[in-house]
This record gives sequence, C-alpha cells and structure tokens, in this order.
Amino acid sequence: MKHTMTKKLLLTCVLLSSTSLLAQENSELEKKLDALNIPDDKVTNVLSEDKLYIVNTRYSSLVNRHELTLQGANNFTADSHLSTQQAALAYRYHLNSTWSAGLRYTRYSNKLTDAGKRLFEDKKMLPDTDFALNSQELFVNYNTIYGKLRWTEDTVVYFDQYIALGGGKIKLASGSKNLAFADLGFSFWLGNHASARVGFKNEFYKQTQLTGARSIHNGVGYIEFGYLFGSGDRG
Repeated sequence: MKHTMTKKLLLTCVLLSSTSLLAQENSELEKKLDALNIPDDKVTNVLSEDKLYIVNTRYSSLVNRHELTLQGANNFTADSHLSTQQAALAYRYHLNSTWSAGLRYTRYSNKLTDAGKRLFEDKKMLPDTDFALNSQELFVNYNTIYGKLRWTEDTVVYFDQYIALGGGKIKLASGSKNLAFADLGFSFWLGNHASARVGFKNEFYKQTQLTGARSIHNGVGYIEFGYLFGSGDRG
C-alpha cells in the first residue's frame, strides 16, 4: 500500500514539473514572437511618413540641344507608273526631353516603273502625274514613350516613340502647293551624340492633272541618321 502511494506521489510530481516547464517554454516563445511583430499603430505612420520615388533619368539629356539629320525615304503609295524616293536634310531644336521643333528640306527623285516604261514604249505616252521636285517643311515633334533595348549583356540602346505634325510648301511640276503631314516613328539614341530614326510619314497635298485637281496621299517610309550637338542640360 505504501509502495503504491509512493509511485502515485512521484508520478504527480513529474506531471506537475513537466507542466511547469511547458508553460515556461511557451511564455518564452510568445515573448520572442512579440519581439518580431511591428505594432499596429506604427505601420500606417511609417508608410505615410516615407515617400518613395522611382526616377528614370535619360542616359543622354535632350534638353536645349541642337540636332542635324540626313534622311532617306521611299514612297510606298506612289502612282503605279512612277517610283519616288526622297533625300532630306533636317534641323531640330530639342526644348526638353518631350518636345522638339524643326525644319526640313527634301529633294524628290522620280523615275518610271516597268509599267510606266511600257506605257511610253508602246503608246509613246507619259503618265498623267504631277510629280514632286522638292519641299520645305516646319514641324513639331512630341516624344510619347521613353525606354531601352538590351541587345547584348553589355549593350543597351535607349529610344523614344514619337509623333510629329507639320506643314510647308511642295514644288510640283505644275507649281508650288501647300503640304501637310503626320509622322510616327522611333528615335534611337546611340551614345551621347548619335541618333537614328525609323518611321512612316503621311503627306497630303493637291496636284494638277489633265483631268483636273486631285488630292494626294503619300505613305513614306524612312530611315534617318543624325548628330546631337552639346551635352544637354539637366533639369
């Protein structure tokens, strides 16, 4: 009887001791977890007091810079009897990274297509086309998107997608006419001074034919290379 009571007493002591140890360990664990928590009343204050900004600065500034470009173009909507190419010299002034304005002088080169040659050889006739000789243009350019292309691990090219609107005078075989155009393309900035552009320009004017006046729309694709003077301002 005494032996049984002794066992029960020992078992009770062991259980009480284990319960005490578990409670102490749980208390220490709760303290460690509490130390890792950020108080609820400080989360909003911390986030509201700090302002975070993402800054995407240009590799080469365009602010207050001058640019000269040479352009080669092809008219993809010309008369079926006539093939027309263009060569142009342009000047641009970059007011800032978004806006620029400029002027351009364009020379037009016209030659008969195979269909035009057959018409002349077979019927001794030339196409009824009031072909262009040259033009002078003023334009305003707006850069819509700025980004970069990574060609290789060490080579990055920066670019702008742009739109341009302008007008001027175009000299045709019949005389001078008013010209309007809308332009869409991409500018690629090659280092601090070189540039390249690819784009598509829509030209609108009226020409005179034997049958009367006709509204013309030329769809012109072009490639352009340029040089930027100076280093640009930051601001």
